[in-house]
Amino acid sequence: MRKSIIMSGTAVAVAAAWALLQVGGHQAVAQSGQFYVVTADFEIVAADFDKYVAAAKENAAASIKDPGCREFNIAVSPKNPNHVYIFEIWENVAAVDAHRATDHLKAYLSATKDMVAKRDIVPMWSVALNGSSPAQSGLLINAVNLDIVPAQFDAFMALAKVNGAATPKDPGAHEFNIAVSQTDPHHVMLYEVYDNAAALDAHRATEHVKTYAAGTKDLVANRKVDQLSSVSMNRP
Repeated sequence: MRKSIIMSGTAVAVAAAWALLQVGGHQAVAQSGQFYVVTADFEIVAADFDKYVAAAKENAAASIKDPGCREFNIAVSPKNPNHVYIFEIWENVAAVDAHRATDHLKAYLSATKDMVAKRDIVPMWSVALNGSSPAQSGLLINAVNLDIVPAQFDAFMALAKVNGAATPKDPGAHEFNIAVSQTDPHHVMLYEVYDNAAALDAHRATEHVKTYAAGTKDLVANRKVDQLSSVSMNRP
């Protein structure tokens, strides 16, 4: 199972800044061509939700201007009105370190430290980045977390890469990224972006998805799927 950082209650108020500034750190050395990916899953105090989203959007707009930031997206869960998901792509560890030292991130951490009830932050390395999403709200984000059978990891990844490369060509599909956890080498995350649920359904009916599904059905030990709605999609 994946290793992540989960905090709740008063621990968040005490450790919020440390968690965001230190998670990932230099736990692993990226191989050539890999990007540093951060997925952050938040439960926001209900009364502070609008204020939190406003602060997060301001930080995202500033972060995409930081050197080495390739993507910085914010989404919410239609099923859980207090759930916020952030997806970031950075060129390398140095870019992440520089971002952590910026005034805008420090201001965001200070402003939101008491607004977060729970967080789950997972530092990852990119395996394949496919496509590009428009900067608009209301897009459907399909976030899939998978624990792969260790002995089958290479077989799974070969099939996932083929499917990922084909997906942005599907009508209404924009992005299909594959990343692996920095702390659990068999935990994989798929970050997919579509116009809407109809586009996702059409994608699932394609031959390349059917081939991927048939080939990987026995390679996945655990699967968790979250469908989200974009709030802020940012690229340089």
